[in-house]
Amino acid sequence: MNASSITEIKRSDLINLLVLDYKTTEEIGRVKQLWLDMTAHQVSGLTCTSGVLGRTKHSFTWEQIETIGTDSILVTIPEEEEPEQPEGIVDSVAGLEIWTDAGNKAGKLADYCVNVETGAVVDYLFVSNGWQGITGSMYRLPPTAVISVGRKRIIVSDSTVQNAQKYGEGLREKIHHASDLLKEDYAQTKENLTSAMGETQELASQLKEKTHQVTNRAKEKLSNFTDKVQGKFSALKKQIKDDKESAVDSNSQETF
Repeated sequence: MNASSITEIKRSDLINLLVLDYKTTEEIGRVKQLWLDMTAHQVSGLTCTSGVLGRTKHSFTWEQIETIGTDSILVTIPEEEEPEQPEGIVDSVAGLEIWTDAGNKAGKLADYCVNVETGAVVDYLFVSNGWQGITGSMYRLPPTAVISVGRKRIIVSDSTVQNAQKYGEGLREKIHHASDLLKEDYAQTKENLTSAMGETQELASQLKEKTHQVTNRAKEKLSNFTDKVQGKFSALKKQIKDDKESAVDSNSQETF
């Protein structure tokens, strides 16, 4: 197999992955099934399908895989007949119950990781049912911990399950993390909103005060203007009165 940046990959990430002919780059199909032998903890090949309703099938051994990438699998098509799928293989392990050799139900298998070079199972992945305080997350279960395998359940080492390592973030951790982020965003948004409201109120207060000052000045100017007009009007009225009286006196003198 050619060098790849991926060292291990989950079965769920392989399913439906595009399969290309390494020599011609032609599309062969998409991964439909892996050939997993749970007794040997080994994936020996895969089946891919194409066409209407996936009626066209092609099979490849793990040795025929040239490269496994994040977007496709490159395979070499053999000149001879395609290999036949072995007997006794399984594809998905999801739902298999996990019981310990101490008689405890520890959870259920959810997936498994495969070494891209050899096809060997690196770890089975399981979700705990809350036994021994392990909850929520997905955990690694090494193949060496598996004691026996059945159609519905497997028995594993009790001590291995108790010391199981997490595989990435579990659903609860992701929800909790998202909740924390939302709380932080809400708190920051609330703080920003409070600050903005305070600034708005302060601005409104300043505007109101400014408006009040302008109004008072306008009233004062209007009052001064009115007083001046009234003063001039009173002076003009007095002047007219005085002129009228002067005219009357002058007429009286001429009569005599």
